[in-house]
Amino acid sequence: MNRRNVYLGGFMAAGKTSVGKALSEHLGLAFVDTDQVIEERAGKSISRIFSEEGESFFRAMERELIEELLQVRNAVISLGGGILADKELRRKIMERGTLVVLSVTPDTVIERVRSQKGQRPLLEKENLRSLWEKRGPAYREAHLHISTDEISVDTISREIERYLEILPEKAGSSSRCLECRTRDYSYPLIIGKGILGTFQDDLERDWSSSLVVSDTLTGALYGDLIEQGRGVHILPRGEEAKSQENLFRLFSSLHEKDIDREGTLVALGGGTVGDVTGFAAATWMRGIGLVQCPTTLLAQVDSAIGGKTAINMPYGKNLVGAFHQPMLVVADVTCLKTLPEEEFRQGMGEVLKYALGEDQSLLDWLGSNLVGIKDRDLDVLEDMVARCARIKAEIVSSDEKEKRGLRARLNLGHTVGHALEGASSYQGWKHGDAVAYGTLIMSRLSMERGTLDQELNEKFSFLFREFNFPTEPLPSWEKILPFIRKDKKFHSSRERFILPVTGEPSIVVEDMAISEIQGIYEKVMK
Repeated sequence: MNRRNVYLGGFMAAGKTSVGKALSEHLGLAFVDTDQVIEERAGKSISRIFSEEGESFFRAMERELIEELLQVRNAVISLGGGILADKELRRKIMERGTLVVLSVTPDTVIERVRSQKGQRPLLEKENLRSLWEKRGPAYREAHLHISTDEISVDTISREIERYLEILPEKAGSSSRCLECRTRDYSYPLIIGKGILGTFQDDLERDWSSSLVVSDTLTGALYGDLIEQGRGVHILPRGEEAKSQENLFRLFSSLHEKDIDREGTLVALGGGTVGDVTGFAAATWMRGIGLVQCPTTLLAQVDSAIGGKTAINMPYGKNLVGAFHQPMLVVADVTCLKTLPEEEFRQGMGEVLKYALGEDQSLLDWLGSNLVGIKDRDLDVLEDMVARCARIKAEIVSSDEKEKRGLRARLNLGHTVGHALEGASSYQGWKHGDAVAYGTLIMSRLSMERGTLDQELNEKFSFLFREFNFPTEPLPSWEKILPFIRKDKKFHSSRERFILPVTGEPSIVVEDMAISEIQGIYEKVMK
């Protein structure tokens, strides 16, 4: 499958949105309309952005969004009419994707926009024909040009498909169901392909009293697949979503949309969306229903399972939270096709942690399926997510709230990993990269202690390299030490570390000094 995005450019009313939706549906790719995303991010229509903020503000938002979309894979993207006028953006789009320009005559545009007066801000400022002539040079450079004046959307879509030589995905939908059982509660984990748009039909629930919570990009990619009930609440992307301010904005939406104790929150996104949505569900009306629909690998194999929810505080990550189990977790691996390479790698950091720390046969499976994983083969991804989800569910079932120490095993690599994140002010090291590096340190340490075979350490190191995890820039030991001492696994000031061992799950050790980690850390640095 071609990994490049398909970008649809051209003048207003050329049919970019209609063609994009048809093309994405037929090829099984996600669809994004840049104008729609910008309106969601700004909280106002494009015409209002122009009138209240000015065109330069709008163009800056466009540039920021396109830079973000250039990292996405396997998507059809409808471009605003003025984006290609930016030579630098046009160059990047053509380098990293396939650009199809849909051309249209001024007479056709006039006919199509006749009823849209007030919705096209540039038409209020400039004559349509002069704007069409000004934009013309920006549309000449493309991989493919198609006139849309007199041919149907379906015909245009088929012509693009022939040019791309992409066969439609025929995978259909499939799923497997696991169970996460705690002392007082159990819920299904459904893992499969093409299941995001079907789970609401299978779960008896009043979805008219539900609120979907997503981020600006994920909501645009997948929000239409889910019945939205009372609508969609949009969070910022990344860790910014987990602030006190954004939590209280979500509470305000729950109030405005009359979500009561019978309501349901549906978290559609990665770990940050799941965390803040879960915490809101845990605390609104003292607890309402929650469905987790993780769309990143990291969330599908880890954060969406187990009921941990939290927001960040100025003085630390995840310090305010609650345990609140979902009614259901729906992991559609089709969503993983669009993940940027770096984002996919963050999930692989947790997968490698499971392989070394919980199921060492998974190390061999990963080695045998490297090509399928890197190519995002859906059958391989479904198997991988299911194996990791089963591990997480079994540990949560035995130790829901981390009271017995079993669940602490899942923090293999996290002591050093969290310290790397903290020492870089959560800007330099991303979570999965940091966890993978932290696990590399603990693997080497355990080998030198004699509790992990050299062969297992080498298998882990091989996979670490194959998935291109970073090894720099590494902060000095002095910079990460304060963060290690604040680790939440320390009890009553006792130092507790998670260590991988041969032939069995990781163990929690209290007879190891921090200086042992320091020795390995500094040795690897050199």
